[in-house]
Amino acid sequence: MREIHLGLIPDGNRRWARLHGLPATEGHRRGAQVMEQFLKWCLEEEIQEVSIYALSTENLQKRSQEELQSIYRLMAENFRKLLNAEDLYRYEVKVNIFGKYYKLPDFVVEAARNLIRATSHHSRHFLNILVAYGAQDELLHCVRSLAESRIARITEKVLLKHLWVKRPLDLVIRTGGDHRLSNFLLYQAAYAELIFVDKYWPDFTKKDFKRCLRQFDQAQRRMGGDQPEYV
Repeated sequence: MREIHLGLIPDGNRRWARLHGLPATEGHRRGAQVMEQFLKWCLEEEIQEVSIYALSTENLQKRSQEELQSIYRLMAENFRKLLNAEDLYRYEVKVNIFGKYYKLPDFVVEAARNLIRATSHHSRHFLNILVAYGAQDELLHCVRSLAESRIARITEKVLLKHLWVKRPLDLVIRTGGDHRLSNFLLYQAAYAELIFVDKYWPDFTKKDFKRCLRQFDQAQRRMGGDQPEYV
């Protein structure tokens, strides 16, 4: 078991589609196919926890309604597909969906909740899917929750308990060429290794994934101190 928390920002679906003269919907569909393979690779590597940036709050504000409706249909379709995936039960993967996904169309919310409910008893691996998510929203939720709880002494451990995603990230992989976190798990990523892949997400391969893991394995993590902590 690789006891690490891996974060993924799968960027570049629309640009890939544009490059190939295809509508954005085809880029998202191809991206979903690669995501299905990516999750298999993570399980093969026995990665304990994975967090995926599926849909940001900014996406909801900036994408056309036509594109969003296509994304919603594809998302619900893939939630239902994941619900019936053998690997989910063989590897005992608990699926969490975080963000304001409850504001999406009912058919998406229903598919999401069915997936959460069906895997709620699993505890070996964890898959966090971030939908209608922004780290600033999560931090605001955390602050409000702490204020309501009236805890006298707030430590890092207490703070983490009030976040949606409670485990710090060890590694973040971002495709698409941009070198930023884009409001993705900002608190949890404080000491994560960041690996930026200069490929659009639909072109990401198992070879690329293995290369990212090798780079992570060779990294020296100081975690704010002087002495390196080897992964």
